[in-house]
Amino acid sequence: MKLSTKSRYGTRAMAEIAKRYQSEPIKRKEITETQFIPDSYLENILVSLKESGLIRTIRGARGGYQLSRSPGEITILQIVESLEGPLRPVPCVDPAYVCKLQSSCVTQSIWEEMYQSMRKVLKQYTLEDLISRSSAASYQDFMI
Repeated sequence: MKLSTKSRYGTRAMAEIAKRYQSEPIKRKEITETQFIPDSYLENILVSLKESGLIRTIRGARGGYQLSRSPGEITILQIVESLEGPLRPVPCVDPAYVCKLQSSCVTQSIWEEMYQSMRKVLKQYTLEDLISRSSAASYQDFMI
């Protein structure tokens, strides 16, 4: 399964917002410039993230975007699902889905395992983890 550009950009935007968790809000323009995300596309992403309760907006000259919770409390899974919806690779892993082959399907268990594995990986990483990785990568770039 391939994640959309919306999820990739949204995760990078959230990491940028998370870097400022204990300080002033970040402006959309700063996110577009540091993460190379087109402004109109980022605007739609930020609306979805706000609607899902992951970020909040602060109005005014010193306003911008802030996380609604600490970076350690927001998982990559929450970000991706707020932008994509459930990551089900096929309809039959949805408990509400009714399939004629459900009792004899040879592939359903594989799709279910894939779905659970994706969720597990994305759930184990938080924005705090991304910030730590980013800091470690920056530090390594300057080592002599």
